[in-house]
Formats: sequence, C-alpha cells, structure tokens
Amino acid sequence: MVSTAKRTLEMRLLLGPDDAVTVAGRFGYRSDRPYEVEVAFLSRGRTVSTWRFARDLLLEGLSGEVGEGDVRVWSFRRPGDVRRVHMELSTGDSVCELSVRASELTAWLEQTAAIVPPGREDRFLDMDTHLARLLAGKC
Repeated sequence: MVSTAKRTLEMRLLLGPDDAVTVAGRFGYRSDRPYEVEVAFLSRGRTVSTWRFARDLLLEGLSGEVGEGDVRVWSFRRPGDVRRVHMELSTGDSVCELSVRASELTAWLEQTAAIVPPGREDRFLDMDTHLARLLAGKC
C-alpha cells in the first residue's frame, strides 16, 4: 500500500528584492518514491510546472544552504518577518526563486517523516520494480 502526504502551500514567486507574486505549490510525497518530493505550481487551478527533487534538499534547507545545479534551498529571515525557506529552480534558460513559510513546510515534512523516516528510505524502495521500469523505458 502506498502512503502519501499532500498539501498545498502558499508560496511567493520572487520577482525582485521587494516584489513578489503569490503562487500555490502543491507538495506531494509517496512512500513508493521515498527519496523524492514533487512540487506542482498552480495558477488559476491548473498546474503550470512540476518539479521533482530530493526530499533531503528541503529537510537540510530548513537549517542551512543546500543544493547544486537545478535546485538550491536555504532558510532566510528578514528582521520583523517570519522565517521562510527559499527554493531556486533553474533550467538552462532561466532561474526562478520562490519562498514558503518555514513553519508550513516543516509541518508538511513532518507528515512525510511519519510515512518514511529520513535515513530509512532504502527500506521502502522497491528496487526491482524501479529497475524493471527503467529497463522498459517507462521512467
């Protein structure tokens, strides 16, 4: 049986130092894919982009800067504001930076940890199934 944790969080798409647009990020986690999270960015109720990356990036990004390449994550707090977690997502052509309240992200990550404790992902991974999908070209 696959267990899931899903939550839609309000995020800010950062356009400049003091300019941001609110977007919805639907965060998803599945026990049969224990190392990854999925974030679908929504506009007017439709998914406009979906990113998959390591759950560890979010966990480690709560307390420090982590990531190289396409996904970077770090915690940040402006004086007088709540702590936020920033995510920088980049492709070959563009870079975007988003932020989410650290408390909301932490609550969702706690849900994922209740499903698959961090550091125990290998016990939930069905390597034979994933290898068969890879060899069949279905990944």
